Amino acid sequence: MIIEILYSELVKLLKSKASLEQVIENLDMLGTPVDGFEGDLLRVEVFPNRVDMLSPEGLARALNGFMESQSGYPIWRTEPTNIEVDVKSTSRPNVSFSVVKGATLDEESLKALMQMQEKLHATVGRNRRKFSIGVYDLDKIKPPFVYKELKLKDILFRPLEEESDMTGKEVLESTEKGQKYAHLVTDTAPVIMDSQSRILSMVPILNAEFCKITKDTKNFLIDSTGTAEGTENIVSIIASTLADRGGVIGVIFPGPTFLPKRVSAPLEYINKIVGLNLNESEYMILLSKMRLGYDGDVLIPPYRLDIFNKMDIAEEIAIAYGYNKFEGELSPSYSPGEPLVSSLLDNELRKLVVGMGFLELKTFMLTSPEILKLAGGHKIAAVNSKSLEYSALRPSILPGIFDVLKFNKDADYPQKVFEIGPVFSPEEGHNISGMIVHKTANFSEIKGVVDRLIGTISQSVEWKNGEHEFFMKGRTAVSDVGVYGEVNLSISEKLGVPMTAFELDLNKLKLQERIL
Repeated sequence: MIIEILYSELVKLLKSKASLEQVIENLDMLGTPVDGFEGDLLRVEVFPNRVDMLSPEGLARALNGFMESQSGYPIWRTEPTNIEVDVKSTSRPNVSFSVVKGATLDEESLKALMQMQEKLHATVGRNRRKFSIGVYDLDKIKPPFVYKELKLKDILFRPLEEESDMTGKEVLESTEKGQKYAHLVTDTAPVIMDSQSRILSMVPILNAEFCKITKDTKNFLIDSTGTAEGTENIVSIIASTLADRGGVIGVIFPGPTFLPKRVSAPLEYINKIVGLNLNESEYMILLSKMRLGYDGDVLIPPYRLDIFNKMDIAEEIAIAYGYNKFEGELSPSYSPGEPLVSSLLDNELRKLVVGMGFLELKTFMLTSPEILKLAGGHKIAAVNSKSLEYSALRPSILPGIFDVLKFNKDADYPQKVFEIGPVFSPEEGHNISGMIVHKTANFSEIKGVVDRLIGTISQSVEWKNGEHEFFMKGRTAVSDVGVYGEVNLSISEKLGVPMTAFELDLNKLKLQERIL
């Protein structure tokens, strides 16, 4: 997803001087390439695994580590609080809170915070269905707080950017957000209320106007509610963003403790996976560049939602080391590949038939039982097939070729096509089939093609007059290796043009002895 930030805002948060070119290069190395730059506006592509980088603060935090101007595990000032939250049973049972005091925002950083909130809603929040986020001016509300479910008719508050109080039902019917997210609630909705029974938020729809944050807000209450576990991670992302603006994080229960998650990632494993030969000191330096700590285990900051196990640590090390420093090499192979004999045989046949002016087709082995009736029906069918059009294995290639020609009957004539492929009758075989279509197509022409093909292979075949469902009686030659002749009028009249065809069993022709 693309975020838009002011380059001047990003530079303020960097701990060392860097040119625009250096910033762009390092963002690219971190996997967040710059999509565009116009004036002071920087467009950065952030992938869903790094939602902590959806703000200037998150980007700067990662850049400071990567450029080693402020590396290592991030340290924020935290303190306990006496704020209590009474959590009742609701339709969104997972909930987390935190406060941040003393953060300094301006108009641009406020816009960036709102952008981050909406991007989180759209991505990890699954459009608020899984997670939703609320941020409030702590100085305008009075703890303790209550989180509970109310009937829509009992909800009454002034929603954000509205002029008057509304009931829950009116919010859903009359506001843009209410209409967009009405499907997330029923005849009840969760609410967050303060000690004066004022509704701070109708979750997950809208916050109240009276406690909205502005550029003058210094102290913040943050919440995340959801239908899945992980709300504490969402709160951690917002809280760490505000902490990077000079705020002090206050811990509330329920909510994140802001303690690191631990992952065991032995150095030997990392070296094996990444293909390096790092010592422990070098390992720690690279971890530090990615803002990860180390005390025997790797310490993961609470805002990193994308790190689960040691394989993820290996990826972080590769990024910190620099993908551009790895030298590409082919993996050793102890069994050099070579073409299958059957593939070599098919290729030689292709050369022969293409040399006679034919164009190769590739049709499906599974096809419609109805089309296969043209050549006598099928022997094997799929059980519980989801589509009748692909439910039978072909015993002959001819019906499939005819089906292609039928759908291309407006094409210019003559048409000469062939296919080499497997058939099932019911044993698997390997056939070549061809078809000629034009106004004067006749038995002599198709006989010449088959004779030339057989003659090139240098095999004697005895042909005799015979019958086949696909071919016209009296105009059909059969043998133990195949059949050719003029196509039955009941079939060719569907194209309105005379047709001739052949089909040969390649296994019976013993090509390996004769071509290779």
